Amino acid sequence: MPEPPAAADASSAAPSIRWKLVHRETFDRPFQEPAAWTSDTYGDASPYHVDAFDEDGEYFREHGGAAFQQGLHAFRSFRKSFRHGDGGWITVELHGRDEDGDGVPESGGRFVAMDGRAHLTSARHTDAAILTSTEPLPPRYRIEVTVSNVRFGGAVNGSFTHDGKVNGYDGGESALPWRLSTDGTPPPPATSDNGVYFLCIVDYPRPAPHNNVFIHHHRKVVLDTDNNSWAGRSWSRVHDPAPGQPREDGSHYAGLVFLRGDDFGSDRTGNEFMSWTPGGFVIDTVFMDHYLDGESYRYSIERDGHGYALSITGRFARAGTTTYRAHRTFQGPPPIWHYNQTAAEGPHGRFNQTRSYLGKTVQTWPADAGYPDHFLLGDPHINYYEGSADFDDLELWIPAEGPVPTP
Repeated sequence: MPEPPAAADASSAAPSIRWKLVHRETFDRPFQEPAAWTSDTYGDASPYHVDAFDEDGEYFREHGGAAFQQGLHAFRSFRKSFRHGDGGWITVELHGRDEDGDGVPESGGRFVAMDGRAHLTSARHTDAAILTSTEPLPPRYRIEVTVSNVRFGGAVNGSFTHDGKVNGYDGGESALPWRLSTDGTPPPPATSDNGVYFLCIVDYPRPAPHNNVFIHHHRKVVLDTDNNSWAGRSWSRVHDPAPGQPREDGSHYAGLVFLRGDDFGSDRTGNEFMSWTPGGFVIDTVFMDHYLDGESYRYSIERDGHGYALSITGRFARAGTTTYRAHRTFQGPPPIWHYNQTAAEGPHGRFNQTRSYLGKTVQTWPADAGYPDHFLLGDPHINYYEGSADFDDLELWIPAEGPVPTP
């Protein structure tokens, strides 16, 4: 039986807030990237350790067995971490992989200040690079960024193979060891998916690049794209205004996605999407429109004390120049995954579930847990995504004191 549509949000328009700007980064100053890479040795002692979905986490060791362990030890992961912006309010986290065993990654994700923009490059699908908030975000905020020149795969004239690339990849890239087979058949290659995170709110401390399964379990709300095609099919659909129904389409989708919180979802793919379309909210991988090559888009996420509001402004394939915006309250129904920054404002264990991996018990949303917000943008996946994009005018706003002025 198909999943019913997500409930219409009782608070479809966020309350009026008078905002004040506290940080603005225009990327005119160069990034002070350190020369040396640091090896990530995994395990509980690693500063990047979080949970059972870590790179060497119990989930992968249980379900991947000896093949996973062999794949994990065939290379070494390296990282760089440094601060940027006014007072160091932004942290840059980079990842690269050493496959030839010389102790230096062959390449790594990078941000370079170029023409007043932060130019992201992931030359290989094992590269990754994100910008994130150094400190947890406040209880109410608005974060905005402009994104342009997105080159992370997709179709041209209906074909994902063009310009000597396969969905933006050189061809043959593998998402192993973390892309596990579930039915005994070989998993699809990394070329099946290529994309970038325009703006996202995550629930874990020290945001950094990780395997795609880990990232999928730690998103609260997300503005991203994933150009996807495998064996002639796509897992995503895009709203079609003519019949008012979605159609299968895996290229250049733009979406407003809230992650469903009343169920942990799939171990392999994470929480289900509560996605807004011009036809309303649906619990499905259905998206609202297509972004266009050569265009710039303004992305925004607000947390207003009642819920999250997501918006994208720009010129789209179907709606032309417009702003798409959607707001959902924290508690829904369904609720937004890990919406509570503190235990006191949470659901008090109502949606908690128990999982066990390699004998380790995991509580998915315990009553005493809080999940401070951090934003991230860029390429957070260390086993997918290859390409480039530009980010500019990254702004953080908080509520100003005093009443909202009357229009």
